[in-house]
Amino acid sequence: MAAINFDPYKTQGSFAGMFNVESRGLTQGDAQDDPAIRLQLCSGALHDSVDSPVWGGVGVIECIANPNQNVSGSAIKKATASACNAFTVVNQAYHGITTAGNSVPLYPAGGSVHYYRVGSGARIALPISAAVSALANSGDELVGADGFVWDIQNNVIDVYSSGTSGNPKVEIKLLMVSMQGNLTVEKDSSGNVTWNTDKPCGLFLI
Repeated sequence: MAAINFDPYKTQGSFAGMFNVESRGLTQGDAQDDPAIRLQLCSGALHDSVDSPVWGGVGVIECIANPNQNVSGSAIKKATASACNAFTVVNQAYHGITTAGNSVPLYPAGGSVHYYRVGSGARIALPISAAVSALANSGDELVGADGFVWDIQNNVIDVYSSGTSGNPKVEIKLLMVSMQGNLTVEKDSSGNVTWNTDKPCGLFLI
C-alpha cells in the first residue's frame, strides 16, 4: 500500500480557509441537499486492492462484494479506464481521517466510504478540467462535447473527445461552473492531500 504522510503526534494551528464567512463556491465531494435523493446515499467498503486512500469527489466502481464481506455493503474500487459508476462524497462521512499534513478527510483501504451511484439524481460538486470550465461561457454545456469522462490520472471531470481515450465516459450533466471560492482536493509531491482554493469546480447531476 502506498504510504501517506500520517503523523498523529504532530500538531499545528487550524488550516487556512477553514473558518470564514464566505459563502461563494463549491466543496469537492459535497452532495447538495435534496430530500428526494438523500436516501440514495450508499456506503461500501474500500477493496483491499485500493493502493492509497481516497477522498470525497472521486470516481469509483461499485462492485458486488465477496459473500463473506458483504455485510459492510458493496466493494468499492478506484475507477479504471473502462468503468466508473459512482462518485464518493463527504456527506455523513464523519469517519474520514485528517492529520496535521492532510487537511482533507481520507478513507483508506478496508474502511468504509459513502457514495452516490451514477443515475441516482444526486447533485455533486466535482473538480473539473480547463476544458469543462470553458463550457460555462459557451451558452450550452454540450457545445463541442459529446459528454464527459472521469480523468483517472488527474482526478477531474474532463470533456469527452478522441484525446480523452483511456478514461471512462460518465453519463452526467453539468449544472453549474464555479470559478472562485471553491475547495478542491490536491495531492502534492510529498504525498500530502490538502485543500486548494484556486481551481474551478463544477456541480453535476449524476
